Amino acid sequence: MKCQIVRKSLKLDRFNFLSIAVLASLGLSNSLGGKAMAGALPEQILWGKPTCDVSKAEILRKHELRKSALIANTNNPNAKAQYQAQYQGIIQKHKADLQACRDRTAPQTQATWIRLYPNDAKAGVLEDVFDRMANRGYNQVFVEVFYDGRVLLPVADNPTPWRSVMEEAVNAGEAPADYDLWKKAIAIGKERGIKVYGWSFTMNFGYGYSEIKGRSGVVAINGDGDNSIANTNFDRKLVSNGRAFYEDAYEADHLFVDPYNPIAKADLTAAVKALMLRQPDGMVFDYVRYPTNTTGNLIDNVKQLWIHGAASRSALLNSIDNRNVRELMAIYLKKGDLTADDVVQTEKKLTESLKVKPTNIKNPAETATIAEGLLWNIATNHAYQGVINFVSTISAPLKQNNIPIGTVFFPNGNRVEDGKYEARMQPWDRFPAYMERHPMTYALCSDGKCVAEQVAEVVRQSPPETLVCPVLAGTWGQGFDGHPSFEKQMQAILAIEPKISCFSHFVYAWFEPESDRLRKAGKATGLESATIPN
Repeated sequence: MKCQIVRKSLKLDRFNFLSIAVLASLGLSNSLGGKAMAGALPEQILWGKPTCDVSKAEILRKHELRKSALIANTNNPNAKAQYQAQYQGIIQKHKADLQACRDRTAPQTQATWIRLYPNDAKAGVLEDVFDRMANRGYNQVFVEVFYDGRVLLPVADNPTPWRSVMEEAVNAGEAPADYDLWKKAIAIGKERGIKVYGWSFTMNFGYGYSEIKGRSGVVAINGDGDNSIANTNFDRKLVSNGRAFYEDAYEADHLFVDPYNPIAKADLTAAVKALMLRQPDGMVFDYVRYPTNTTGNLIDNVKQLWIHGAASRSALLNSIDNRNVRELMAIYLKKGDLTADDVVQTEKKLTESLKVKPTNIKNPAETATIAEGLLWNIATNHAYQGVINFVSTISAPLKQNNIPIGTVFFPNGNRVEDGKYEARMQPWDRFPAYMERHPMTYALCSDGKCVAEQVAEVVRQSPPETLVCPVLAGTWGQGFDGHPSFEKQMQAILAIEPKISCFSHFVYAWFEPESDRLRKAGKATGLESATIPN
C-alpha cells in the first residue's frame, strides 16, 4: 500500500547511520552502511503490510485529537483538557489493541531504531513520533543514548565525561538545562505499550573523547603506536570543542578505547548507571568490538591487534605465568614476529639470571615458528577476552537490576579462517548467554534467503535460551537498495527459523523520512500530517 506522504529523491542525511555506517569505508557488498545508506530512498514511501498496524480512520482520529489538544486556546482550559482526555483515551485503546495483537501475531516483538533530536523537546513532537511507530505495529524501540561522543542526559544532570546531546539547545535557550529527553521518551513509549531500550556505543567513545583531559592513555593502540583516529578524515581544528558531533563520522573518525583500561570501564559504567536511573525496559550495546581495517582483509599479525595500550599490554604479560613465554611475548609484541635468535637469546638471558646452564635448543628456527603460533593464539584470545570483559563490566549495573541487556554485532565479526581473524575481533558467540543477540543481517539478495541464512547461522552459534532478534535493513512494501521488503525478509527467516519471535527494522527515518528531516532541522511542530495507508 502506498502512503500519502511521498518524497522524490530524498537524501538520507546524517542519522547516518552511525554504527551500521562503519562499513562504508570497507565497500563491502553484503552490508548496508555509511555511504551505501546515504543514497536516495524510493521515490514512493510505501506503508506495506505491517502486522498489528492501526487503521487509517483511527490514525486520523488520534492525530486530530493530539493536534486539537496542542492548539486549543489556553483561555479555554476546559476544551484543552477535554481534547487531552480523549487523546489519552485513544492512546490507551491502541495500547491494549497492540498488546493483544502482538500476543497472537508473529512476531511478538517488532522493533525499530531511532535517534532523538533537541527538537523533540517541543510539546507534541515526541508524542507524534511514538504515535507513528505505534501506528505501524511497533511495540519496541531502540533509542540512541550514547553515540558519537554524546550522551542523552540532561545538561544539569550529566555525571559523565561526555557532552549532553542537549548542550547546544540549552545554550541557545531552546530547552532548560534539566530537560530529560531520555526520561520523557521512556514515559511516552510506556503510555503506548512500546518498550523503550537504550542503544549505546560501547568501545567506540567518540572523537570528542580525545579532547577530554587525562584520557590520552585510555585509548586503544595498535602495534604501530597509533590510536584509531590517527588517520581521521576530520579537520581537527574545525571539529574541536565538541563540534565533531555534527560531522559525518566514519570508521577512521571513531575513537576506540582499550577495554582493559579501568578509566574506560569507569567512564562508561557511570553513563550506564545514569541512563539506567530513567528505568528503561532494557539496553543494547553496539560497537562491542575493535576498529576494523580499510581493506576488509583478515589479520594475521600481532601488530594489527589493538592490544598495545599500556593497560592491555600489562594485562596480557601479567596473565602469562611462564617467565620464558612472557619474555618472548614482550619481544613478539614489539617486533611482530619471532626469530631463531630471539629464542636463543631469551633462553640465554633467563638462564644467566638464574645462574643455570642454558638448554640446548636443537632447532631454534622451528622452535621460533612454534612459539610464534602459540603467542598469536594467546594474543588473539586476550583481544577477544577484553571485549567480553568490557561489555560484561559496563553492563553489570543493568544485570544487578534485572534489566535486559543485548549486544548488536555483525554476524561475520567473529570470523576466523586458517588462523587469520576478522579485524573487528568481535567474539559475539562467546558473549554471555543472558545477553540478547541483535545481529545486523544485511546480506543482499532478492528473495531474502541469504538474510535467513545469516540468521540461521547466528541461531546455530547461540545457546537455546538466548534471544536472537535479527536487525533487518530496508523498508516496507518494496525492495530498496538491493534489500527485499521487510515483509519478504521476515517471511524468509521464519521459513527456516520459525521460533524467531523478535525482529527489528533499521531505521525509523526510512519509513518516516519527513518526520526525521523536520526534527533534525529543528522545524517539527507535532502538527504535521499523519502518515496513513490508502
